[in-house]
Amino acid sequence: MDSSLKTRLCNQIFKVEVGVQSAGEDDASFTLDYEDGRYRQNELVGIIRDAVPFFALTEDEISTIDKSEWNKNSFTRISDANRKSKGDYGELLLFLILSVFYDVPKFVTKARLRSTTREQIKGFDCAHFSISDSKVTLWLGEAKFHQSISSAITSALKSLQEHLNDSGRIKSELRLLGGEIEINKQLEEEKYELLKSYVAGGRSLDKVDIAVPVLCTYDSKCIKNFSGKMDSDIESDDFKDKMSVELEENFKNIYSKDWPKRKNIKIVFFIVPLESVSELKKSIELVENAMKF
Repeated sequence: MDSSLKTRLCNQIFKVEVGVQSAGEDDASFTLDYEDGRYRQNELVGIIRDAVPFFALTEDEISTIDKSEWNKNSFTRISDANRKSKGDYGELLLFLILSVFYDVPKFVTKARLRSTTREQIKGFDCAHFSISDSKVTLWLGEAKFHQSISSAITSALKSLQEHLNDSGRIKSELRLLGGEIEINKQLEEEKYELLKSYVAGGRSLDKVDIAVPVLCTYDSKCIKNFSGKMDSDIESDDFKDKMSVELEENFKNIYSKDWPKRKNIKIVFFIVPLESVSELKKSIELVENAMKF
């Protein structure tokens, strides 16, 4: 991903710095900011538009395809599903958060793996990795781009129960990913071979650390209530107080569920409150339809 896109993203998407007692230590919330009382949701459409090539194309494709063809080639890998059920843009938002805020790059371009754009991405919604002290952590996540936080949580729980309670299914996913590992140009050969040994090297699943980031969007009452007020500011004490109450309730809902547990698997929740998910999806769909031709 180029530096100009990262700069724009860091100027438009922000980690919500409020105290939430019910959240886990590594959980986080992200949102946009306001300008003259307007929640800057339209700007997110532009970020998503310009990020699709980095999400849907491999590094080799980025370097070999003419830049004028990036959009057409990448947007044709986005699902043709109805926007209400399409998961691609939640997956892309998760890709951006992991890549920029956590410096956790992808090792497989999952959008390239489906056989037809009529189907959604199979298995986990992302395949990223991190290396610390010569030990690899695989980041295999879920993204739920929903209007209702309860719906997003319920859907995420169902997906993870299917994925994580079946060790055979996890190993099957890793076997598939192992044959698709991309050579990351920024990764030394030694670290590349280390990554490969974790994904496709026949290790016991008990010896593979897996982080499962779960991204859930929703329509936020707090954000809507502040929209239209000229002095609205996500850094104001008033906004933080009200958002803290809203997030507290959402994380309590999350941790009231019976999430799958394995000693080597850690689930991390990313909550993304927005003004209107349905309006955001409509705007993205207009851009997508133009970019495919």
